Amino acid sequence: MRDKLRTIDYFERRMIAIKEGIDLKYRRIETGETPVDKVNRSKRSIVWDYISIIGCKYSMGSSPVEFTRDVINAINTTDESWDGFWKLNDTKGNELNQYTLSAYDQMLWMLSLGYLLDIPNEYFQKLAGVIDRDQVKDFLFEFIIRAKLEKRQSITEESYQKFFYIPDTFKTLRQAITETNKETAAALVKRFVTREWYIKHRSTGWYNNHRCPFDLYHGYWCFESAAVVKIMGLDDGSFKEHKYYPKDLVNIE
Repeated sequence: MRDKLRTIDYFERRMIAIKEGIDLKYRRIETGETPVDKVNRSKRSIVWDYISIIGCKYSMGSSPVEFTRDVINAINTTDESWDGFWKLNDTKGNELNQYTLSAYDQMLWMLSLGYLLDIPNEYFQKLAGVIDRDQVKDFLFEFIIRAKLEKRQSITEESYQKFFYIPDTFKTLRQAITETNKETAAALVKRFVTREWYIKHRSTGWYNNHRCPFDLYHGYWCFESAAVVKIMGLDDGSFKEHKYYPKDLVNIE
């Protein structure tokens, strides 16, 4: 067990319920019960279902190999259904080339897990393709993408017009990836994962899920911190035992 807030039995029951939900959604799509104009919306909820399964499996102590397929399933479903939906509009109704915080988290976790699990480039390219089609430019996204797809052209500016939550939420981690001094970078990652990551996500739907009377909790894991540590070759010794840090993904055997 990696999670201390629930038991293995809880996570096993949670995964059974999620998988039954995925099967039901696909069955409704295949039979036409889900209207055509609602299919992509249903698939986008399935992406979150796969991410929840990954969280459950990691929380209960499963080997990363056991959820690689779930990551790939999440990526394939994202490629099929995401284009344009999660982008924000300003007060005048103009579309902005940036994601909501919840969507940003999902994309960031898929990128991070894809890198940490060393999934085949063809699947990683699908995530990059979705981001490109949505015309979203983000330095943290690109930092992880270029660690995997080395020939990808770097960006010189981001697409943010209205900053909302994202640049502030990830400010410290964004600083870390620009550091040339590894000790300084490690200290920034430590601050982010131990003091900022969870509290700065209080506006999201998954915040405080462990207190919810319904079974929605699947663990709290800052996958992006592990990806940055691995990419930059940082020493995580001072924070690797922190409850939000998925240390077992950094050195997969």
